[in-house]
Amino acid sequence: MPVAGPWQWTLVGILIVLGIMFAALAWRMAVKEREKEPRIEVLAAVGGGLITGLAVGLAVLFLQKSFEDSQKYATWRASVEVTESIPGFDPGGRDIKGINFSGKKLYDADFTDADLQGSKFRDADLQGAVFDNANLQDADLIGANLKEASFNGANLEGALLQDADFSYAIVSVKIDNAQVNARTCWPRTLKREVLEKVTVKPTFDENGAEVYDARDGVRGGQKFPCPLRKEGD
Repeated sequence: MPVAGPWQWTLVGILIVLGIMFAALAWRMAVKEREKEPRIEVLAAVGGGLITGLAVGLAVLFLQKSFEDSQKYATWRASVEVTESIPGFDPGGRDIKGINFSGKKLYDADFTDADLQGSKFRDADLQGAVFDNANLQDADLIGANLKEASFNGANLEGALLQDADFSYAIVSVKIDNAQVNARTCWPRTLKREVLEKVTVKPTFDENGAEVYDARDGVRGGQKFPCPLRKEGD
């Protein structure tokens, strides 16, 4: 569908000015030269017609542009939802709420400033991803690969972080009420106060026995190299 270019906007501006001029001239003549009533009516009709026509034309133009943008967004969103591997993914300011990213390969993705509240990233490969200033409140990151990811200024309150791997990640934000377990792997640089208000969920081995690991002094998980994680996890 057509999109307005510079020359089209110039034409619109000229027509608006002409319409206003005709309307103003008609008003002036109606006040000072009443004997020219037929001419006044013609000028008023021309001015009003120009302004009305422009209003209708602009409305159609904006509706076309809006429809075109909606179609492009719907196509882009559908592509993201069905594609399994999107290295370097960047939403570019688009609304991505409601997209299920679980199991997708999104390493080096850029989610800076994104609203990801309640989003699903279960078992996703997010190695090297950037979540700076992103809202990850109540997000599902269970089993996600978050190695070398950045969470500067991010909100992880209430997030599900069981079995998530944060090795070498930048995690310096409060994660109050987030759910973690013994297999949540934290970077060596993690400060203990970050985990003060997390909820530690039980973890069980293949025999059904509950697993504990507090040897490194971390409440809710382990610091890298995370001996409880299996090779290849």
